[in-house]
Amino acid sequence: VFNSLLKKVSFDIIKPHQQNLNKELIIQLKKEIKEEGLLCPLVININNKLIDGHHRYEAIKDKCTEIDVYIVNSKYMKKYLSTLNSYVWFDTLEKLKDY
Repeated sequence: VFNSLLKKVSFDIIKPHQQNLNKELIIQLKKEIKEEGLLCPLVININNKLIDGHHRYEAIKDKCTEIDVYIVNSKYMKKYLSTLNSYVWFDTLEKLKDY
């Protein structure tokens, strides 16, 4: 189901809106993305507004012309994908343990 939501878009159509970003996290993400690639796609709505991934957006904005994103039009899917992306990120930091 997730692959059906994944679309390649031109990076310049994405509209970020978050203002207070953690600069240290952006630096860390730049390093991680360079080593591992972008593990969690950005999430945008049908109007290209960035819903999830503002720090990742800032970390890669100078490196991309196109990017795979999840395009969602449901508040439930937005919340679900944001939560999923958080779990993937925390798991890569080995902060989640097997249940």
